[in-house]
Amino acid sequence: MRKLEYQPNLYARSLAGDRSYLVGLLFDDPQGDYLSGMQRGAMRQCRQYGYHVVVEVFNQATTLDQIKSFLTKLSLSGVILTPPVCDNKVVLAALADRNIPTVRISPSKPFHGMVDIKIDDYKAATLMTEHLIALGHKDIGFIIGDLEHADANERYRAFNNCMENAGLTVNSDWVAQGSYLFESGLAASRKILSQEKKPTAIFASNDDMAAAALVVADEYGLSVPDDLSVAGFDDIPLASAVSPALTTMRQPVETMAMIAVEQLVKLKKGDSPLQIPLVMDVTFVQRHSTTTAP
Repeated sequence: MRKLEYQPNLYARSLAGDRSYLVGLLFDDPQGDYLSGMQRGAMRQCRQYGYHVVVEVFNQATTLDQIKSFLTKLSLSGVILTPPVCDNKVVLAALADRNIPTVRISPSKPFHGMVDIKIDDYKAATLMTEHLIALGHKDIGFIIGDLEHADANERYRAFNNCMENAGLTVNSDWVAQGSYLFESGLAASRKILSQEKKPTAIFASNDDMAAAALVVADEYGLSVPDDLSVAGFDDIPLASAVSPALTTMRQPVETMAMIAVEQLVKLKKGDSPLQIPLVMDVTFVQRHSTTTAP
């Protein structure tokens, strides 16, 4: 075997047993560093167990027949669902019907027989909003993430409640809808900063949109952080690459994907699924994009 450099054939192994040694990683839109981090973590851990990752895109327009066809052709050993696919009822029903081990990342509600891994988005967004308020900011703008994602709703809810608890008013002119993509952050930031009265800080629901706010601030002749503080979320590589580097909340994306693979292996061995979500810690990362209010 060594002389011939023999390696087991993945497909032959799947025919000989009930495992394909393939893990499905399902996205709604595989763009951005958040999803890249998820893919890196899944691939790294799968390599240790002799599995391979299959990436597939499913969205709200995906039909039940398309999902069934995908699952039938590959006979997956397990599936990792990222938001918002993790809350897609059609996908969940198809996976449950075939009894495929499934781990969901950041879902909105539990689903029987599936393992959930998430962070406390509400708590994390509260910490960031409190950081800006503690710096003396009263006029704070907010860029909302894709509301199909449960985490976007939680971060926006936390921002509103935190502002209210501090006795501050949320100005609707300084709130804009984004989609977690850089381009949507440009449009949202221009909507906010085109107002005659401008906020002194913007909290964006992820780092891609926060980086876009830096670009738009420069377009309007605003210095970050002296004129405008900007905060993000996730701590993707871009957060420390832009200038000024972003103050953000670090989400352990790669670690979440690695733990998801470990849970799938356990489920495949017949272990009972966890009844409560695995809640991962986040870390506040202060860099140079936020400072005291002007």
